Amino acid sequence: MKVALVALTDRGLATARRISKELPNTVVRALFIHDKVLRQEVLSQNRNQVQSFRRLGDIVPSLWREYSVLVFVMATGIVVRQIAALIEIKDRDPAILVLDEEGKFIIPLLSGHLGGANAWANHLAHQIGALAVITTATDGRGLIAPDEYARRYRWKVEPLDHLPTVNSLLLEQGFLNVWTSYPLKSECAWVNDEHYHFLSETEQAKANVILDAFPHADIKEDCVYLVPPVLSVGVGCRRGISTEAVLAGITSGVELIGASLKAVAGIYSIDLKSDEVGLIEAAKHLRVPFQTFHAKELQAIIEQEQLSRSTFVSEKIGVDGVCEAASLLGTQKGRLVLPKTKYQGVTVAISVENSVSWASGPEILNI
Repeated sequence: MKVALVALTDRGLATARRISKELPNTVVRALFIHDKVLRQEVLSQNRNQVQSFRRLGDIVPSLWREYSVLVFVMATGIVVRQIAALIEIKDRDPAILVLDEEGKFIIPLLSGHLGGANAWANHLAHQIGALAVITTATDGRGLIAPDEYARRYRWKVEPLDHLPTVNSLLLEQGFLNVWTSYPLKSECAWVNDEHYHFLSETEQAKANVILDAFPHADIKEDCVYLVPPVLSVGVGCRRGISTEAVLAGITSGVELIGASLKAVAGIYSIDLKSDEVGLIEAAKHLRVPFQTFHAKELQAIIEQEQLSRSTFVSEKIGVDGVCEAASLLGTQKGRLVLPKTKYQGVTVAISVENSVSWASGPEILNI
């Protein structure tokens, strides 16, 4: 988790520093301050702790891409004008928070649920003695929206454009029907939320929220899928493969098994490909980790699971295969659901976890 704190004045910087001190140790934080403040004597001994800028517009686009949470200590109007052209989609935009320079009020301006802005606002308000100004209707009524639960458990939402209808239904009737293809964990907060009614195995048609990595093509308007990251994609490729070719192969493989691309948990390959730009950039595009394994690890899984073997691959890199073994090594306890499948310059295999994670991280920040 990476948090950027941005201020325009000396008082704003003081508030940004207060916030920075209250961030969990696991958070990577960076402070950005207008260079006019650096000329003030008060910062003469602390200049190495902040980064300066001359124009806010010069840094916001790069911060948008690099950080999960952006905290602006300045007027809301300034922030709105800066981020307007950058806003993309609910599950990709960073959490945007705005504070006055005295740190009296915190406004979660964008990505309140999926980005975690509301949760961060409440947390920081408690830490620095500010007032969190939360305007989302569900939060105002003390209800936890399904996209908020998705964020806590590190799941994705599909389709996003159904969320307004589903959340409106939660507001109108006070509950949502839930169907899951995975066993429930009785100790989890969601399972014990009285505003969610969990259906039996045969009642899927009544659901407004479905927990599954394999969504139906026809999803009714008052229903969303919460998609857990349960797919590990193993990839073998020729040297110099393009990002587009890797993404096309992965997308085709995921479609072939009827899953959502949002269910991909990571991309995996052999360590000889650790510097392969096409694989690295494909993982960045999907916002998942890219990990490689040593040939000995791959060979051990090939022999243990009796996976397919390639004489050509063995002669080239000293192991009988890459993608199937890599996909299995990428799981905790998974099984192969898409054997080695060839695409243009790419081989893809997919394994799926046998269970879903209900871990929600430290309280509700999920960092």
